Amino acid sequence: MKKRCMALTLAAVMVFSVTAFGASNPAQNGKWESAYGSGTVSAEKEMYQTLDRSILCADVTFALPENAQGKNLYLAMVDTEDWLSDGKAGFLPGSLEEWENNDLKQILNPNEQQIFTVPLTKDLLDLNVVYDGERKDGKSISLVALGESQYADNLFAESEDQLLVQDLISLYHSVNYKNQMETIPCTIDVTIGADTMQVNGKSYPLDVPAYINDAGYTMLPMRALVENLPEEVQKKVVWDGQSKTALILCGMTTYRLTAGEKEALRNGDKLILNTPLEIKDGRVFLPLRDMIMLWENGKIDWDASTKTVHISAGMVHFLE
Repeated sequence: MKKRCMALTLAAVMVFSVTAFGASNPAQNGKWESAYGSGTVSAEKEMYQTLDRSILCADVTFALPENAQGKNLYLAMVDTEDWLSDGKAGFLPGSLEEWENNDLKQILNPNEQQIFTVPLTKDLLDLNVVYDGERKDGKSISLVALGESQYADNLFAESEDQLLVQDLISLYHSVNYKNQMETIPCTIDVTIGADTMQVNGKSYPLDVPAYINDAGYTMLPMRALVENLPEEVQKKVVWDGQSKTALILCGMTTYRLTAGEKEALRNGDKLILNTPLEIKDGRVFLPLRDMIMLWENGKIDWDASTKTVHISAGMVHFLE
């Protein structure tokens, strides 16, 4: 059951600059290690329109080893791009809601440095992470765990700072009366087995080519298709390796798809795919027959002689 954000809006606070001492990659497939044993972290990642009045939040669940009880987690929210680009990021304002059996147990507020102290008292910790900072187009918020022994009873006292959940909350441009839109023509050509794809005539490399699956469906590389769209188009792919769920932004529309499941969400509304997402050679693939859902008024053609997919669509671009 989806929990309801109940944290109050925080007063304006200073954002402190910190240095990332360690690995910038998120927990591998949701798994992490500490001196007190190993555990997992899973997340219900979310995308929000920048003008949405709702509280910006996402769910995170920690499975903890028994030896972790009595220790503390020290968590902070960071701007994903800042953290990954140069190892520096300001800790961002917000709050944490701890839930138990679908009931709100407590609200945790940060200290002056925007660091949360989370006492570990059981083997399962369910948190709602609430972001209360700047709502900027393209901004993504990640959750980091602070390491080293400067923090009392730190679970990760013998570890470096680490990115536990990347792109937990992502923001995108939303339409309002001040904005005008134009349509950007876009054509995409992908050939089965080829190591490149073409977008508006420009070639982009594919580390894993398109293929035809055992059921006879043409499968196209998800991330490459979205991220290589014209630069004027807002787009983003967020992948959760543990739940094998993709969160896709394409223009003004968001999609949530899970590998192995035909049921998907488009702007929160249910839709049924012809065939589910598939994972091959470490990459995620979308079925050609369902690609049309990414673009309104789009057209998909298949050239059997060359085994080439041709997609044409008008992509939304916002004018300031």
